[in-house]
Amino acid sequence: MQKVDVYLETDSVYQGKTYRKCGYVLSTFLRSGDEWTRQYFGNYTGTYHQTVLRIIDEALSRMNFPVEVCVHTQDIYAASHLSKLEKMVEDGWCDAKGNLIKNAQEWQQVYRNVHKFSEPHKVSAISGKHNSSMWLQEMMKKDECKRIIGTGLEPETRPESGNNGVSGNVCP
Repeated sequence: MQKVDVYLETDSVYQGKTYRKCGYVLSTFLRSGDEWTRQYFGNYTGTYHQTVLRIIDEALSRMNFPVEVCVHTQDIYAASHLSKLEKMVEDGWCDAKGNLIKNAQEWQQVYRNVHKFSEPHKVSAISGKHNSSMWLQEMMKKDECKRIIGTGLEPETRPESGNNGVSGNVCP
């Protein structure tokens, strides 16, 4: 199974609902051993966790076939709960008290994208800064974030041979 890393950042970790810029890098290695990357930027108005979940959802929506996805994020909550998706489904998206979990709608969408193929993606996460953190932060400062995350996925502008599993992007 091919491995894809998703490195994501937001310009603010403020927990309340606010407008924030965000970006992510998809990275995978081709059969040739060359690294293939694509970066995407946008904005979203929501809580920190909602924004991170929307970015994860959008990144997953770009996959064309089942892959092993590792999400790199500073959001400890999202990172720790990605491995608990199946348990959240079993619990009916409810917490121990029987109340609907926060961001249930966003979690459900992530779950749908994990399971959009007959074989689901294998998803893991690592929390903390990563090797793309500074670059993503710099690009967000340059105002590369005009698109609302989760809308208007850009098609690839030039055709290439092969398929790397990321929607709209093909590689040799």
